[in-house]
Amino acid sequence: MATPTGRIVAVTGGANGIGSACARLFASRGDTVYVLDRDAEAARPLVAQCAGSRFIAIDVSVKASVEAAFAEIARQSQRLDVLVNSAGVESRALLANLEEEAWDRVLDINLKGTMLCTQAAARLMKPGGGSVVNIASVAGKRISYSGDVAYTASKGGVLGFTRHAAFELAVDGIRVTAVCPGPTLTPMILRNLSQQRMDAVVETVPLGRWVQPEDIASAVEFLAGPGAAMCTGTSIDVDGGVMVSNGSRYQDYFAART
Repeated sequence: MATPTGRIVAVTGGANGIGSACARLFASRGDTVYVLDRDAEAARPLVAQCAGSRFIAIDVSVKASVEAAFAEIARQSQRLDVLVNSAGVESRALLANLEEEAWDRVLDINLKGTMLCTQAAARLMKPGGGSVVNIASVAGKRISYSGDVAYTASKGGVLGFTRHAAFELAVDGIRVTAVCPGPTLTPMILRNLSQQRMDAVVETVPLGRWVQPEDIASAVEFLAGPGAAMCTGTSIDVDGGVMVSNGSRYQDYFAART
């Protein structure tokens, strides 16, 4: 794998939220960053601000689109060192009301997209090795509170995919890991939750604040770098302690004890 600077990095869903934070951080380290996204308008200011970054349009749920995007990376850079699978969507329906189309959309983007992009990236990483970091969610280990059963299923699938892909790709020196964000202030959350609900969530986070996209990006950079050289098939929770709490207000724990 290349040295920590001067890497070739691809970030799906790179125009917004966690993907954007990852793209900015890698670019600040001197890496060439390919921002892969459907939203050219959102990507434009990011690419303009980040030296060495480039935009390529992609629909991660469509194999032909994925193959075309990674072929363009191969044409421009001849290799790939890091892939961050950050493209994701959610739906918000009770199981009884969930439409098949909504289920398919979430699974196609969140899970199939992760598979298709990893498959294409691995071809570019051989034989020098590389790192794939998937953005999963703590929802994949419990349930989603902002999304629904489709989102939970997709992120659980991403974690299973991460483990199995890590096993198969190790022979080529390719590491596959995942980051599981907890309550993170992304555009998705800002669209779906009221300020009152967001304030209530903070009271359940032991570290006392929402996770920021930049917190996730820092974990991604670690997993992609030499400090995680012997980490593969594993995940890091970046959740402010939510996964070790019981979901009640953090202060209530202490109020009931002396």
